[in-house]
Parts: sequence; structure tokens; C-alpha cells
Amino acid sequence: MNVLIVGAGALGSLIGARLSKTHASISLFSTNREHMEAIRQGGLDIEELDGTVRNYPLTTYFEVDKLPRNPELALVLVKTYATQRAVSLVQGVCSPSTVFLTLQNGIGNWERIAEITGKEAVLAGSTAQGSTLLGPGLIRHGGNGPTYIGEPDGSTSERVRRSVELFREAGLAAEPSEEVERLIWEKLVINVGINAITGLTGIRNGFIAEMQEAGDLCRLAVEEAIMVAGSKGFPIGMEMVQRVIAVARATARNRSSMGQDVDKKKKTEIDAINGAVVRFGKEAGIPTPVNRTLTLLMKVLEAQYTGPRTP
Repeated sequence: MNVLIVGAGALGSLIGARLSKTHASISLFSTNREHMEAIRQGGLDIEELDGTVRNYPLTTYFEVDKLPRNPELALVLVKTYATQRAVSLVQGVCSPSTVFLTLQNGIGNWERIAEITGKEAVLAGSTAQGSTLLGPGLIRHGGNGPTYIGEPDGSTSERVRRSVELFREAGLAAEPSEEVERLIWEKLVINVGINAITGLTGIRNGFIAEMQEAGDLCRLAVEEAIMVAGSKGFPIGMEMVQRVIAVARATARNRSSMGQDVDKKKKTEIDAINGAVVRFGKEAGIPTPVNRTLTLLMKVLEAQYTGPRTP
């Protein structure tokens, strides 16, 4: 199987490295030329959970016209706001049978991909793997967790089974799911409770589990998100609050993806995470003051280095 990683940042590089130990041929693609060149020249170094460093020789690309053609699987891991541009860029090297699998943060990613490829080309999923980009060619594995893959309509399929088996061959915990949309909402709720808080304060994930004030803020944001998820037809119990705290503890060394974006003075995914809760809450008539505050604060912070967003 030929696999193209579309968006080989921290998480894309981690998953690409793990998949490289399978029968599949893995190609990493990112517009981060420095990162791709470092991996091409010296391999990808991963600081593992036990503190050891492992090196993975990988094939990398930063130019679309040099990508290998006709991948069987395109694993999409770019930022939500870059989804359609990235898929449009690589679509020219893909075949009509290429499957696009999104494991991105936020809501609406598989729909964005389907607008370009058609729904029949898309699989959706959610992963709890965590990774931090420390520098060109160097990442830190921040936490383990399951990956779920499924058809957007909840049906079963051979291509879901093949994708799950590929992840399992790589030693990654993976399961097929007939309710992947609910799992995406659960992942959103987890991100709501961790990403903006870590991005705004500069802390790593573990501090949310350790600090009373950070934990309280997490709880309030998550409780709002749970109410909004229920209004969209995805009931999630309030025990999810403790699950989010547990995820923060399990990924204690990790700097959330939004935190990494802030550190690098890059645009964040706030609109697709806490901002999505605010947007859907408004539609349903559910107040979301905590998520609105987190969203506004993040946009103020972001504007210091990217400039104000267009309303």
C-alpha cells in the first residue's frame, strides 16, 4: 500500500514514522521545507515516552509536483483551515480510487474534503496520539491513545478494515467505528478542554490535571461543549470532564497543537474547536460564555503576530 501523509507536522510525522515499519510505502508531504529536508538528510528523530530517541529514515517532499502518484491512502493531518487547499494541491497526483482519511482536530473536516473529492472518497477518524515538533527533523511523542476509523455514514467497509489493520501492524491501537461522527465530537470536547487553555497560558497538558485553577477552567469549557454536542444529536455524559482531565494527565509532557501554534506564532485552529462550540451553541440557543471568552482571548493573542482576522 502506498500512503501519502498530507501535513507532516508533529502528528503527521509521528504517524508516518510508525507506519513506515509496516509493509506500506510511506511518503511525507509538508510545505515546511526545513523540516522535510532535515528528515530527508538525517531521518526523523523521535523522543519517545521513555526518554530514548529513535531515528526513522523517511521519504519526504515539500513540492507537490515531485510527489509519487496514485497513493492508495492519503492521510490528511493539516490544520483545519488549510484542509481544502491541501487536498486540492495533492488531488492531481491521486487516482479516483485514492481514499482520503482525516484524523484532524475540530469539526467539519471530512465534509470539507468531500466537497473536493466526493463523499465516496473519504474516511473519517479520531486519534488520541500526541506529538510535539521540537525542531526540524525532531519530535517528541507526547502520549499514546487509540485511533478510530470509520465511514462517515456509519456503514462498515473493507477499506475501513484495511486502514485499521495498517495502524495495528504499526503497533498503534486502532479500532473500526460505526459511530465515528460521535467520536469526532468527543475528540472536539477533549480539545476544547485542553488546547486553548494551554495555548493562552504557555503550560503543557499535564498542568491542567495538576492545577486547580486550570482544571476548573477546563471543566467549565467542557461542560458547555457537552451541552452543545447533545443539541447536535451526540449525547455525552458529564463524566467526560474527568476523561478530559485523564487525557491531560496521560499526555502530560505534550504541548497541545494549539500551544505549539502559539509558540511558533502561527494561525491556530480556535475557530474549529472552541469557536465551533460557540457557533453551534448560538444556533441551539445554548450560552457558551467560557468558550466565547477563550476564543476571543486566543484571537487577541493571535492578532499580535498574524494581524487581526477578517470578521
